[in-house]
Amino acid sequence: MLVPDWQQLITHVGTHACGIQQHMLPMVRHPDGRPARVNTPPAGALPRPAAVLVVVTADADYPTIILTQRGGGLREHGGEISLPGGRVEAHETAIQTALREAAEELAIDAQCLDVIGTLHPVYVPRSNHLITPVLAWNHTPFACVPNPAEVATVLYAPLPDLLADNAVVYEPHHINGYDVEVPYFLVAGHKVWGATALVLCDLVARIRATTTRAFHT
Repeated sequence: MLVPDWQQLITHVGTHACGIQQHMLPMVRHPDGRPARVNTPPAGALPRPAAVLVVVTADADYPTIILTQRGGGLREHGGEISLPGGRVEAHETAIQTALREAAEELAIDAQCLDVIGTLHPVYVPRSNHLITPVLAWNHTPFACVPNPAEVATVLYAPLPDLLADNAVVYEPHHINGYDVEVPYFLVAGHKVWGATALVLCDLVARIRATTTRAFHT
């Protein structure tokens, strides 16, 4: 049984697009398969910059991705499963924002992380945010301490599960007068969809494009 060097894989995909482009990633689609969403801001829009932190943390046997369930009382996306993150403040870089928000939401110490690079940006029409996903490898163990004002629950998504052939599931929805199919991952009984799912799809696609060894853990 081949076990990949996960840190080497994550470092590679965080610094190379691996031939993956945004239009290749699973999107909200019409029942006939045509894309119903384009991951770019509409003409004339001035999206608000935001950033999220994709922390890959090494477990005893496999790595996991840290996710949060947002507090139900939050003004935007309350109760949804997300990556730690938020709006980019003035004079901040996306990396600085992602690390700051992870510290505020989960008490993650940046000293425990190696920041590797960024994934494709994701546009969120509902909130007009353009999100930069920042990829980091956790090299020193730490305990997440959720901020109750922002985080209801911490979830850990095993990366091998996300890499499974059937990991992305589509379900029908009726949005803005149209019947569409929405992709999601199922993590610990929670549906991970929207921008978070798209970020995870980008990471998964890059790993798959790099090597098939990741399927044999």
